[in-house]
Amino acid sequence: MPADRPTAETPLAEYGPITPITLPVDGRMPDPATGGSSKAEYDDYFRLIRERPDLAAWSRSCLDVQRQVLADLDLTELSAEDRCDILAGCLVVLHATLDRWVATGGQRRREVA
Repeated sequence: MPADRPTAETPLAEYGPITPITLPVDGRMPDPATGGSSKAEYDDYFRLIRERPDLAAWSRSCLDVQRQVLADLDLTELSAEDRCDILAGCLVVLHATLDRWVATGGQRRREVA
């Protein structure tokens, strides 16, 4: 029996070719014109799973999504400006993730190989 909403335990086959991704609980991009879309509508549309992943899991998810986006970007009919906007969005996510890694590095001792 398929779940109404995806969860981490939901078999991926139940959602077709779109694999759910993990985002922070407070992560959301509202409709710029109206600001109106509920979290449930947004999550259902994009098949998002909301949970608080650890930093490594979040980083793997970012890398996986960005690899797929970059692989598909040349196959689209998007304008150069739209492609630039997508790449800029990828950089925002990468910078935020790297900032979190750097912040955690100050709390741990560095091991020398």
